[in-house]
Amino acid sequence: MKLVSIFIFLIGFSFSSFSQVDDAQARKILEGVSQKAKSFKNMKYEFNYRMVDKAHKIDNTLLGSITVQGEMYNLNFMGRNVISDGQTIWAHDAEAEEIQISKRDANNDPLSFLKLLTSFDKEYKAKLIKTEKVGAKEFYIIDLTPIKAKSYFKVRLKIDKAGSTVQQATIYEKDNVEYILTVVKLTTNLTLPANTFKFNPSAYPNADIIDNRK
Repeated sequence: MKLVSIFIFLIGFSFSSFSQVDDAQARKILEGVSQKAKSFKNMKYEFNYRMVDKAHKIDNTLLGSITVQGEMYNLNFMGRNVISDGQTIWAHDAEAEEIQISKRDANNDPLSFLKLLTSFDKEYKAKLIKTEKVGAKEFYIIDLTPIKAKSYFKVRLKIDKAGSTVQQATIYEKDNVEYILTVVKLTTNLTLPANTFKFNPSAYPNADIIDNRK
């Protein structure tokens, strides 16, 4: 998973069945997370995203935020604003003065890392590893193992026991690189401006527009 590409495409939030989950306790916890997410009209995550590559002595942390409503989202990360109305994706890089426009591709979703905050489907087997207490809070630690081969071999979730929300997700890549997404703040049921999930390229007359929909 390349750090830049992870955040420039569609994030979709679906709430699938857990037919492949092989741990009854994990199944119950994950279903609770999905049910909680479905109860919200929308969600805004403020997060930090850490990449650790011990072999090359790299340890970087970046901040970002994403607002999600159904299949629509508005992401701010690495100086980019990426917006999708569920059909079209606009990626605006202010520094490069560039706007890329593309169609949503439900089968190509590099934002699957963020999907793990609310959605767990039949692509994974899951196991409850332990319950962990940090201060006054308790967390479930659940490992997801992909059934089909992927670039990563495991995802570890840290789930707030009381709130039924994912606090942290860590992807363990096969090349010994770890990607760690930690939720700093979660806000729900926001009153959003009408244009939250729309982008107007004409508002940036100096930007180069690359339309990949053709």
